[in-house]
Amino acid sequence: MFNNQSNRRPGNPIVGIIVPILIYWGISFLVDMVVVAAYLTAHGQELMQAYESQSALQTFMEETMTFILGHSTEITSASALLALPFYIYMMRKDERYRKMFVEPEEHKTPWKAPAVSYVYTVLLGVTAGIALNNILILSNLGSISVSYQTTSAGLYAAPVIIEIIGLGVIVPVLEECLYRGVIFRRLRDLMPAKKAILFSAVIFAIIHGNIVQFLYALVFGLLLSYVYESFESIKAPIILHASANLGSVLLTEGNGYGWIFHTPLRMGMVTVICAFTASVFFVLIRNLENSKKNVTKLLKIIAK
Repeated sequence: MFNNQSNRRPGNPIVGIIVPILIYWGISFLVDMVVVAAYLTAHGQELMQAYESQSALQTFMEETMTFILGHSTEITSASALLALPFYIYMMRKDERYRKMFVEPEEHKTPWKAPAVSYVYTVLLGVTAGIALNNILILSNLGSISVSYQTTSAGLYAAPVIIEIIGLGVIVPVLEECLYRGVIFRRLRDLMPAKKAILFSAVIFAIIHGNIVQFLYALVFGLLLSYVYESFESIKAPIILHASANLGSVLLTEGNGYGWIFHTPLRMGMVTVICAFTASVFFVLIRNLENSKKNVTKLLKIIAK
């Protein structure tokens, strides 16, 4: 478990939670503006002609928005790459502050998660992702959320290799460094683990906007923060997040969901099997955490 000591970082803790999010929003906005400016420059002549009538201008602006949405994955990945150094810096700076106020024997964790636990994390991410996606599809919430439909169509419009690299690697690394490495850890400095896990998951969900992504991000936010708390390593939530995203990308592009939902029986069986399998891997990870607690207690007794 992370240290329960109060946060010694200077400044307002609320600002410490909000500012990292604003930085990402700001970088994303700048990247969007650069892309729009580049598009308008490349189609300058068409833009000038479009000013001749209101309908022509509206058509041009719609084409511009279609271009932006069609390259959502590339734009999001570029924003993530540009923002990542800021959060790596914040994580390292926060850790330096923590080391200043934690006793050496408390700060050092003699227990390390075994390699097999990361395998559990991969399988948890894939199976939980499939089960949750299936449940949300069955709920039919996607059909009533225009925002979700637009976002989903834009993200899966890129070439498969771009989706794998962007959605499967770059975005998970960025989001875990931001929402777990910075925000969750700062919350964890201020409150017990359960509250920090809940609050960080709610923040993660709210940022995703529409109702479908809110519910998905809320559940996964709880899992990601719990795994980070258990492993005490940012690698664990990154692996979990990347596994879930990659599973979703490959199933979507390979028409896996079409196969799953081909018949109600198949749909139900896959959902139940994936949900049960995910719960098994979650229990295995929880057992590993309990083993860590026992080892830590034993070492403290020996030290005394």
